[in-house]
Amino acid sequence: MPATQLQTNLPRHWLIALTVPMLVTFICWLFDHILPDASLVLFYLAGVLLTAFTTAIRPALLAAVISFLAFNFFFTAPHYTLYILHREDLLTASILILVALVTGHLAAGLREKVQALETSMRWTRQQMTLAQALANCISADELLRTFAAHTSQYAAIGLYRIEPLSGISADARRGELNVVHGEKSLTLAVADADGQPHGLTIVFLRPQPAWAKAQLDATLELLRLALSRVQLIDNLQQETVVKEREQLRSALLSSISHDLRTPLATMIGSVSSLCDLRENLSESQQDELLKNTLSEARRLDRYIQKLLDMTKIGQGELKLERDWVGMDDIISVALRRLKPLLDGQQVNTDIEADLPLLFVHAALLEQAVFNVLENAVRYTPAGAAIRVQVHRDDRQLLVDITDSGPGIPEAQWPRLFDMFYTLARGDQQTGGTGLGLTICQGILAAHGGQVKVLFSAPETGTCFRLSLPLERNMPAEDSE
Repeated sequence: MPATQLQTNLPRHWLIALTVPMLVTFICWLFDHILPDASLVLFYLAGVLLTAFTTAIRPALLAAVISFLAFNFFFTAPHYTLYILHREDLLTASILILVALVTGHLAAGLREKVQALETSMRWTRQQMTLAQALANCISADELLRTFAAHTSQYAAIGLYRIEPLSGISADARRGELNVVHGEKSLTLAVADADGQPHGLTIVFLRPQPAWAKAQLDATLELLRLALSRVQLIDNLQQETVVKEREQLRSALLSSISHDLRTPLATMIGSVSSLCDLRENLSESQQDELLKNTLSEARRLDRYIQKLLDMTKIGQGELKLERDWVGMDDIISVALRRLKPLLDGQQVNTDIEADLPLLFVHAALLEQAVFNVLENAVRYTPAGAAIRVQVHRDDRQLLVDITDSGPGIPEAQWPRLFDMFYTLARGDQQTGGTGLGLTICQGILAAHGGQVKVLFSAPETGTCFRLSLPLERNMPAEDSE
């Protein structure tokens, strides 16, 4: 029942209709010897209008009748009787009751219209609130819970109650609201994106008025629209995942076809020359061909290893076999692996003394450091220096690796850690695979750390900072 109809029969309305004429009579008694009787009628008229504005039509009519009887009883001759002696008193009383009835009816009607407008605005705000709440939901189960929380307000006035639905039938379809109307209930069922059914039951506690049915239907329509939105988002996400997978596959195939072809072509050419022209080649030429073959084979091995590492990181198969190790040992191993790649570059190290041990996967962390060092060698010209600084602050151990390259524009820093992204043109060098920094980021993230560009400029080169948290209490699953 709407708020205006609920308030019509409230006892306080009838109490106001009885109390206001009494108060007006007391006021008129105070001014009885000052004002003429005709003026006292205006006080009663004001009381009737006040009653009409604060209650409803029927209480206003009751106030008008009581006002007429009180005026006739106390203020017309003969006093303290309902008998009317003078015709002008009869005319005054008739006008009073007529004006009271008309104005009371109009005022009460206007008040009910105002209340109806307020009720409509309140209902609109409730629907907007529900729509906003449903807009934040991302699953069918969450939509039903939000819907149940919103409609529970009607339980306070005894219209119906919300109950969870058990034993949902297979009729629940993904993204569609299945509504089953019963004699005294309404069943809602829907399936989630993974096909899991969810539902609830609205049990009607008494016959539903027309306004309650209309509001429930409007609320159900909002729920249907929200379900359609969730279904659309799910479909878009699936299409996005498929599209990104295809793009990644195309990029991977393109990278493999280019980066594998170069070392393979070099190896095939060197081996073919050794097989066909061995007798015509000097010993130094044969050694050079063999070195080229070995160098390209190692390059190919590193590339394949990066692909395998990237696959593990992307599929969540990167498991940490932690142990206590010093960062100086990790840097030492990475530098030994780096030596065959150096072409006149110098590596200067500055490792702070008394650094704490780290509880990490040493091989993975060494691979992360090596990837950054390999990247620095690629963009550092012969004869220039690569600086490796290891130090700590209050909570982190920091590894700063700085090359002597031409620098990287700041706008490109966020993309450096994307798969297959290279800076071949910017550094005037042949780009790598575009996986080294991505793998480094994944390894450090698995340890709770991060890698970022600290600074980059043509005068200073580019500095990558690797940070690891200095935490001694590690999760039990990692310390096994």
